[in-house]
Amino acid sequence: MTIVLLTCGIMSPAVVNAQTINVPAGLPAHVNATYQELGLGEWTPDTTSTTQTMNGSGTVTSSGTTGVSDSDALQTMYQQSWGYEAPQNAQALGVNPSALAATCVVESGCTNLYTAGNGNTITGAFQMSDGTYNEALQQALASNPELASTITSGTAGQQDPATQAVAAAQYLKDAATSLQSAGIATPTALDARGYYNFGPTGGTQLAQADASTLMSDALPSVSQSTLAKNGITSTETVGEWRAAVAAKMGSAAYQPVLTS
Repeated sequence: MTIVLLTCGIMSPAVVNAQTINVPAGLPAHVNATYQELGLGEWTPDTTSTTQTMNGSGTVTSSGTTGVSDSDALQTMYQQSWGYEAPQNAQALGVNPSALAATCVVESGCTNLYTAGNGNTITGAFQMSDGTYNEALQQALASNPELASTITSGTAGQQDPATQAVAAAQYLKDAATSLQSAGIATPTALDARGYYNFGPTGGTQLAQADASTLMSDALPSVSQSTLAKNGITSTETVGEWRAAVAAKMGSAAYQPVLTS
């Protein structure tokens, strides 16, 4: 391998001289960062993200792909002690780690590991009820049995973020496939938010609703009190809700849920 160096003369700074050096074995190999977990093989973080701009009514006005490393939501998840294991588990199920991280950020900021109380069982970094968690986890393990060796078994798994991430990723995968069946070709983390928050019917209704529609009209089966508990006012439109969720998700909002 040949390298050409440019050097400047001391007496005459304006003069530039070329010097050729032969490197017999070439330059040293560069290290590419990957994060490995036994039984799951290699996983490399995202290197691109898609950004979109919306107007006040929630209509997308522009979109494009940028070359930034990961998404800001994924960077937030990386900062947790379980922050690398969770993305690996998601990718093992064919779910984009950034979409999983976006859900984590919206639900708990990835730091507030809520515990159940007041008669409900919703808990953890991904805010899942016991029923949804158990069903999604069993579905995930059935599709990828190797994940069983990476999780905390039993009821304790609901309190382990990396384990709950398996169930959350599966639930996002269910959301994406459901939305695809409803005609949305490439569901994003934002598209799947309605499903994750309000279930299959509500998820489809929100994803297909016009931005100017009131949230209460887009979700006729959801009571006003339930909407209020989710921070949704009686005058809030679908577009306003989407904009608020996208602001929390950051650059991950428009990343696809599925990796293939």
